[in-house]
Amino acid sequence: MNLPLPVILLLLAVTLALATWGIGDLVAGWGQRRRLVARSELGADARMNSPLGRLDTLLRRTSFGKALAKRLAVSGVRMRVSTFLMLMVAAGGGAIFLIGRWIAPVFGLAAAAGVVAVFLTYLRRREERRRDEFIAQLPELARVLSNATNAGLAMRTAIEIAADELADPAGEELKRTTDALRLGQPLEEALRDLSERLPSRELGVLVSTLVVSSRAGGSLVTALRTIASTLEERKEIRREVKTIMGESVVTNYGVIVLSVAGVALVNVIQPGALRTMSEKLPGQIVLAVALALFVGSMIIVRRITKIDV
Repeated sequence: MNLPLPVILLLLAVTLALATWGIGDLVAGWGQRRRLVARSELGADARMNSPLGRLDTLLRRTSFGKALAKRLAVSGVRMRVSTFLMLMVAAGGGAIFLIGRWIAPVFGLAAAAGVVAVFLTYLRRREERRRDEFIAQLPELARVLSNATNAGLAMRTAIEIAADELADPAGEELKRTTDALRLGQPLEEALRDLSERLPSRELGVLVSTLVVSSRAGGSLVTALRTIASTLEERKEIRREVKTIMGESVVTNYGVIVLSVAGVALVNVIQPGALRTMSEKLPGQIVLAVALALFVGSMIIVRRITKIDV
């Protein structure tokens, strides 16, 4: 059955309002990104006292908000928790409205759940991409630390030099580590926090080497140079594996996109066909099975193409 007109208008108004608010805050954050360092504490307090700032503070007090804020920081997405959630809610409302107009409203709720999954998948992809970029910089990081320690500098100073010389994301993450060290955090804990933010085998080996060396001593320069050459070889292997598996991933997503486009084309050729189909139990079963197969194929292909090098 069709949604009542007042409900449609209300849903559309709420969706547009949230989308406008979230996108406006996101664009404003991008525009002020380079000026944040130069702003006074009074300006920062004024920003925190804004409606979105207060909402963001409330969200960060919850366990879900803390976890989401950590994921946003790790992924490098310059966005507030409140902005991310409002964009997700707005997109979900838009999906409910659009899908509810084409097929049965119950599938609109499924589409909203799919939108939430897309947002979280995007965040996970950004996390993985940033972690891969950091891993690619690990050989250079190990060489910088090796050269600094070989010159007689302390490990804290070597990390500061690496933070200044390396580009992001390694430079940004190392700056967080140096800030923690300046605030009095022990070297071992600061390095453990770094490995927890960007978990990987390569970084785990490097951090373990630095921790063991700080505890028991030993030839740190030789160990770092050996690690640098080993990490360089692993980087090349990871690159080859990604190149080989890239075709399978793209093919899987291409099949799904073409299938969804084919279903939409059926509704274009025969207007109302999807709604008629989705209002009957057999049609609902067919659509549910097709959706389950699409999701299952994505999960299977991801598990097959995920190789730990």
